[in-house]
Amino acid sequence: MAQQLDPNEVVTFKEMLTANSVMVDALAQLLIEKGVIGEKEFFTKLKEVQAEYQRMSYKTREEA
Repeated sequence: MAQQLDPNEVVTFKEMLTANSVMVDALAQLLIEKGVIGEKEFFTKLKEVQAEYQRMSYKTREEA
């Protein structure tokens, strides 16, 4: 039998997306501030990963 969800514990997709974005941003800022990675290195990698996600998304649409 399905379990009843507590309305006080349910979050919207927007709230979940915002929380995730804040956490990722905080982690990136900490890594840069502590010198673990450079800002240029971060943005270079970010662009690479974005391009990879776009290729995967395009490939998935072609297969459908």
